[in-house]
Amino acid sequence: MQKVYRNTSILIFLIWIGIQWGFYQSYTSQFPKFPNITLLIHVHGALLMTWLLLLIVQPLLIQSGKASLHKKIGNISWVLGPLIIISLFLIGKNGYHRGLAANNTEHDMLTFIVLDMRGFLTFAIFWTLAMGYRKLSQTHMRYMIATGVLGIGPGVARGVIASFGWNIWDAITFTDVMELLIIGTLLAFDIYKKKNYKPFLTVFMVLLVGKVLWQIRDSAVWQSFAKMYAGLFY
Repeated sequence: MQKVYRNTSILIFLIWIGIQWGFYQSYTSQFPKFPNITLLIHVHGALLMTWLLLLIVQPLLIQSGKASLHKKIGNISWVLGPLIIISLFLIGKNGYHRGLAANNTEHDMLTFIVLDMRGFLTFAIFWTLAMGYRKLSQTHMRYMIATGVLGIGPGVARGVIASFGWNIWDAITFTDVMELLIIGTLLAFDIYKKKNYKPFLTVFMVLLVGKVLWQIRDSAVWQSFAKMYAGLFY
């Protein structure tokens, strides 16, 4: 188990690096003036970076035998989790209106609602499950890992766009496959080791639904639903 906790921290740290790479051009490189960056974006970024820091530190505390400190710090999740969910929703809503104001087509903005919805809903599902199973450490850990894996899409996708000139549609599909491969590998490992595979199976299925929605983003069914959703919530 000591190796598992260490490897968990390493995985989240690598995801953190990928996020820093992805957001360097559009965010970090603009320090300290940050033109066109709103307060909401700053707060959103701070919340997510704090969350990733927790995901890196918490397994190391367990590994080093500091379970009591781990539990005390973990109480932050009760506040941080809901704030992240709210910020993810608000970022999506704000981005939708900014896109329309910038003369992007309604069709394109409705496709991006896939990313906005699955972002805050998927995080909400994994966070709720993680906190609900907080007394079952192995299950709790798996759902917490899942919340970190969600950072791959926004981070790495931006990185390949900025560094390799990919279009956003292909970049998101690429990171979608990457996330499924990571969770699929962890699921296969749990099955092979005869551990409780249900958490990662749940994660895989939830992610898969979101990935499928991205692939049908141009369909009349999705466009109609997204337009109704935007009318109700945006």
